[in-house]
Amino acid sequence: MRILLVQPSRWSPDGHANLGAAETLLAGAPPADLVVLPELAGSRLPPEEYLERLRGLAARTGAVVVGGSHYTPGGTGTVNRGLAVSPGGEVLAEYGKAHPYGVERRDGVVPAPAGVGFEVGGRRVRVLLCADLWYSGSLAGPPADVVVVPAFSVTQWPTPGPARSLWQHMSVARAYEFMTYVAVCDWHHEADYHGQPCAGVTGLANPSPADGAGFFTARPSAVAAYELDFERLGSFRRNRADRSFAFTK
Repeated sequence: MRILLVQPSRWSPDGHANLGAAETLLAGAPPADLVVLPELAGSRLPPEEYLERLRGLAARTGAVVVGGSHYTPGGTGTVNRGLAVSPGGEVLAEYGKAHPYGVERRDGVVPAPAGVGFEVGGRRVRVLLCADLWYSGSLAGPPADVVVVPAFSVTQWPTPGPARSLWQHMSVARAYEFMTYVAVCDWHHEADYHGQPCAGVTGLANPSPADGAGFFTARPSAVAAYELDFERLGSFRRNRADRSFAFTK
């Protein structure tokens, strides 16, 4: 499976502008099975407009698109939610942010159901929105072959390095604990959300890299492509089971 992580350089409160920027970046990208956009790519687009843009993007790329997220009314306040859409326009999954963070809570964003996974090419995909990765309980339930994390990693540090390092360590810990790939799709570190800077943590956590290093790979590209080796992942899982690490699939 090839996965593309889109990392735009700027966030706009206009969701159409963000999705248009993603389309431009993907125009010259290689074919893929799965395309992931960062958190709040849809900003506050109405649900029907958000879905229409994702359907167009999925049709043009020929890939399943995990559309980051957008803010939309829900229950007792605003929720941060997103959709995964097939190239044929089918909504494969709806997911939400169960743990709104910092400025979101001050803006009235309330917890949303995390949602369930979906399949791409026979492989199970789970989506966790940003801070939800920091709660191991978010990965309870059927195991995933790949966890994708649309993020907007706003940080209180004066430089992106410390938060980026923490994100990388957390991603590797989740990948190793749950024996899965973890793909984080973030905005570029030059982006900001209402004055709060982004750490820019886009990359892939691999629980079993072939060279024994490179547990987290970050590529300095607006569209980063990764090949996921599920045969190797299966061998890693069997090896851990042989050593009495519990895993059920």
